[in-house]
Amino acid sequence: MDFRLTEEQELLVSSLKELLEREAPESLLAKLDENHEFPWKLWKTLADNGFSSIGIPEEYGGTPADITTQMLVGQTLAKYAFPVAFVYSLSMMTSKTIGTFGSPEQKALVLGDLVKGGPPVALGISEPQAGSDTASIKTTAVLEGENYVLNGQKIYCTMAHLAKHIMCMARDPEIENPYKGISMFLLPTNAKGVRINPLRKVGLWPVATCEVFIDNVVLPKSALIGELNNGFKQLMEHFEVERLSVGALGLGAAEAAFEDAAQYASQRIQFGKPIGSFQLVQEMLTDMAIKLENMRNMSLKVAWMMENHMDVRIENALLKLYGARASFEVANDAMQILGGVGYMMDHRVQRIWRDLRVLSIGGGTDQVMIHIAGPQIVKKYAAK
Repeated sequence: MDFRLTEEQELLVSSLKELLEREAPESLLAKLDENHEFPWKLWKTLADNGFSSIGIPEEYGGTPADITTQMLVGQTLAKYAFPVAFVYSLSMMTSKTIGTFGSPEQKALVLGDLVKGGPPVALGISEPQAGSDTASIKTTAVLEGENYVLNGQKIYCTMAHLAKHIMCMARDPEIENPYKGISMFLLPTNAKGVRINPLRKVGLWPVATCEVFIDNVVLPKSALIGELNNGFKQLMEHFEVERLSVGALGLGAAEAAFEDAAQYASQRIQFGKPIGSFQLVQEMLTDMAIKLENMRNMSLKVAWMMENHMDVRIENALLKLYGARASFEVANDAMQILGGVGYMMDHRVQRIWRDLRVLSIGGGTDQVMIHIAGPQIVKKYAAK
């Protein structure tokens, strides 16, 4: 397998790094984190320079790109501006889903706005009693005349308070089998009956996580995304993209934490010499470097498999599981090497540490990834 990037990919990553070094200094990210404010100016700058349009069809103003290229953009963003990378990851999944199943009008509305720097479509799946168990959602959609009436509640809905639309999953209460009764709707956040509240959380402060209350919201039939009662299959179509992007996000942010720790270890003097000269610190840095290399290799392999239309259920679950764990472990070790400095709010490592913790929860918990990969691994070798 050839791990070299194409000339176009190298140029893209290089230009993105240059842009982020100029437009996303640490002082800006620290201020946005403190104020719980999303970096709209940076998001718009990325759009103006064509980065938000990568992977979107040309007819909507985008630039077609393979999954590896999009993964590289997410990884680079995560190293310099993790909150932006997180939202970019969200936009990858929702835009691909709407690009695949949406009507021409929905595609023009959503994808065209994203290319111009508008917010991505929020993802309305989780509910108070339904997280990884999507089939347990209680939000209903009932056809009344020419309109659907939606009722229910969503939770952990990223960016819902700033998004113009939510890709909302709802079920037909008359259909007993949930897998055959779930539909997907493009729900305007300004629709009558929609109420959104941001929630307090441990990290990722610039990117709000919200609860959404849906009270007798009337939607026209044109709000249906794809086929009626086919929402679960449509949702699963691009879930693998989300899991791959999580691996890329973890890698990018962990790289930043690792570099901070390695530089500090070479400069911090204790007992008359740099702490990087002590074997225990060297062992920590070596283990961190191994984890980064593993994440990078696993991400590239899964992206390559996806581009070649191969089944990635096991490999992607392993990547998501390992990437979430390993990236947090790298950030945790970076904080340990930095000591008191890393634990202070003035240093970015504490922010990376807080932000990375969500990767083991969002997009499928570590335990769900084991539930996906474990039986498949047993099945694979039981046949031999």
